[in-house]
Amino acid sequence: MSPLPFNMALMQFLADHRTVFLTRFFHAATFFGDFGGYILVATLIYVAWNKQLAIRLSVLVLLASSLNGVLKLIVKNPRPFIREGTYLSKWAVSPQGAAALATEYSTPSGHAMASSAFYSYLYACAGNRYVRVIAIMAIVLIGVSRPYLGVHYAEDVLIGWAIGLSVALLWIRYAEAICAAWSRLSYTQQIGIAVAASLALWLLTIAVNGWRIDGQPREALVSAGFLTGIVIARPLELRMVNFDPRSSNAAAKTLRYLLSIAMVIGALLFLDMAFGMIPGKFAMLGSMLQYVRFTAAGIVSIFLAPLLFTRIGLAKSMPIGAN
Repeated sequence: MSPLPFNMALMQFLADHRTVFLTRFFHAATFFGDFGGYILVATLIYVAWNKQLAIRLSVLVLLASSLNGVLKLIVKNPRPFIREGTYLSKWAVSPQGAAALATEYSTPSGHAMASSAFYSYLYACAGNRYVRVIAIMAIVLIGVSRPYLGVHYAEDVLIGWAIGLSVALLWIRYAEAICAAWSRLSYTQQIGIAVAASLALWLLTIAVNGWRIDGQPREALVSAGFLTGIVIARPLELRMVNFDPRSSNAAAKTLRYLLSIAMVIGALLFLDMAFGMIPGKFAMLGSMLQYVRFTAAGIVSIFLAPLLFTRIGLAKSMPIGAN
């Protein structure tokens, strides 16, 4: 497929006029549109403010990311400077980042799409005007960071914003009905649906990707895995822990936030090291273990971390059934 006729002159202009300060600034901005950035924000909301909101934000951004992966494979528009072969010098990213991004397509921007979905929903649910200002700034800065760093066309960002906002509006309208229908399913049914949907998404992305498992299909397993972890962990937390995110003082909230982040990072690093021992010829198995890795991270974040910090007195539990 031929590349879409997007504004390459603008990309060249941005590449030629970067400054050290702006590059560092937009690296920081783009981080909050990465998987790690959403973990930091959603975990803060989960452990210190509103568990239900954090879960819904997490599910929304994971669904938006999964949809983005499918759309990229359908559109198949190369990233800027890929066809010219100059992306290593034109992209303001690390060599490791460039190697990963070069295997993925450009349209629509995943950062713009996921951030507009996530932060638009946060804007709609937050009554605090400062949180709303931060949400708007996050959408704008994350989106703008992508063309500045050279990895997306401006048109990718505009399309991503439009789709992400549309997804958020649908979520705002139908979230209650969807959650009510979901709660009527048994725990076993919920897990079965999550695993089956993850497998279907993976196979779909592989098929659309020309039966290659690298690039976008592998990225799909990150979202699918963490979403499966939430499906497994959320009922366990409500039944066995049911911590109160508003309990305790600011110091305790800070400590449980740091503990939660450390546990998730630790789980990801440990499993990455353990699974990294598998020979490269077992690529299919390695991809499936990527799914297991992020499923485990979701379970740690939603269930095991709260279980620990209630046991050590960093949070109080609510009566089972309270929310």
